[in-house]
Parts: sequence; C-alpha cells; structure tokens
Amino acid sequence: MKVLITLLLLTIALSFMNTSKSDVKTRLLIARECVGCFLENADLQQLDLEGVNLENANLKQANLHQTNLNKANLKNANLQQTRLTEAQLKQANLTKANLFEANLSKSNLEEATLEGANLVNANLGKSTLKNANLSQALLKGSKLCNSNLEGANLEQADLSTYQEWPTFLHRVNLQKSNLKQSNLQGAWLVDAQLMEANLQETNFNYANLKGANLAGANLTHSRLDSAVLEQVNFCGTIMSNGAISLKGCSVQGIYDFSPNNYRKHYSINRSFD
Repeated sequence: MKVLITLLLLTIALSFMNTSKSDVKTRLLIARECVGCFLENADLQQLDLEGVNLENANLKQANLHQTNLNKANLKNANLQQTRLTEAQLKQANLTKANLFEANLSKSNLEEATLEGANLVNANLGKSTLKNANLSQALLKGSKLCNSNLEGANLEQADLSTYQEWPTFLHRVNLQKSNLKQSNLQGAWLVDAQLMEANLQETNFNYANLKGANLAGANLTHSRLDSAVLEQVNFCGTIMSNGAISLKGCSVQGIYDFSPNNYRKHYSINRSFD
C-alpha cells in the first residue's frame, strides 16, 4: 500500500514538473496569478496579463515583448535580463523588482511603481515613465535616452556616474538623489526638483534649468556653462566654487547658511534675488 501511495505521489510530482508552457499560459490567462512561480526563460510575449499577480515570481530572461502587464503585481519579482520591449506596464507594481540588465525599451511605465527597484544597466530608451515612482531606485548604467520622465519621482535614486540622459525631464523629482559625476549636458530640466541632491562634479553645460529648485543641493566642482538658469532657486546651494548661495531665499532675520542649517530662519523678512 505504501509503495502504491509513493508511486502516486511521484507521478503527481513528475506531472507538475513537466507542466507544458501552454499550461502556464492558461493559468496566467485564467487564474490571473502565479505568485512565486518559476518562469525563467518563459515565452509570454503578446499576452493580455492585465492585473496578473506575479509577486516574487522568477521571470529571469523571460520574453514579455508587447505583453500587457498594466496594473500587474510584480513586486519583488526577478526580471533580470528579461525582454520587456514595447510592454504595457502602466500602473504596474514593480516595487523592489530586480530588473538588472532588463530591456524595457519603448515600454509604457506611466504611473508605475518602481520604488527601490534594481534597474542597473537596464535599457529604458524611448520608454514612457511619466509620473512613475522611481524613488530609491538603482539606475547606475541604465539607458534613458529619449524616454519621457515628466513628473517622475526619483527622490533618493542613485544615478551617480550617469552618462546618457533623456532629453525630456520636465518637472522630474530628483530630490536627494545621487547624481555625482553625471553628464547632464543639454538636459531639459525645466521646473525639476533637485533639492538637496548630490550634484558634485556634474556636467550641466547647455542644460535648461529654468524654474528648477536646487535649494540645498551640492554643486561642488559642477559645470554650468551656457546653462539656462532663469528663476532657479539656489537657496542654500553649495555652488561650484564652494560658496553657499542666497539666490531664491526668502528668510526672516538672522540666517544660518551652513550646509546643515540652511533652512533655519528667525524674525525679520528678507529675500535674496
């Protein structure tokens, strides 16, 4: 009897292990979930998987070309070297997902959550990241050329040593981000939020920073040749020569302009242009 039970369990296990790719697709299309599933190298291109739950799933090197993943849950998913070209990921949850060397070119990530995601060496060229949340994301070596980051949140993101910037960064939030030694030459940063960002040794030559907020940012040894600086807030900013700027400040009375206390103010109103 025990032998029969063992054989039965073994048969079931083998049946599960040999589940065909079509069965996986059926499960995703019907059940709309595959939490923690092993889908490495799976071919899921051009499927309609809107709202699917793939949290903690392993999709390493999977093919998701032109797949609809709008509103999908991909939290903590492994998408390393995954093909997501022209994929629809609008409002998708990619919190802390591993997208190392993933190809997301021409994908739609509008309003997607990529908080804490690993996007090191990822290709996001010509993608749409409008109003996406990329706070605390790792973007070293990533490609964002010609992508749309309007209104995106990159607060505390790591883009240090970045050399290939998109042309459109209107209203992007880069507060407290690390952009040390990055190349932002000619970048469009109109109304960008760069408060307290690390911009040391960064190249802003010919960049358009009109209306940008750089209050408290560190611009030590940065370059701003021919940059558009109209209406820029440099209050408490450490400038390229190490001096602390008062431009844009609206303070009250005695003011402590040391790097750690530039926000302190007291009694008498005074503004600096």
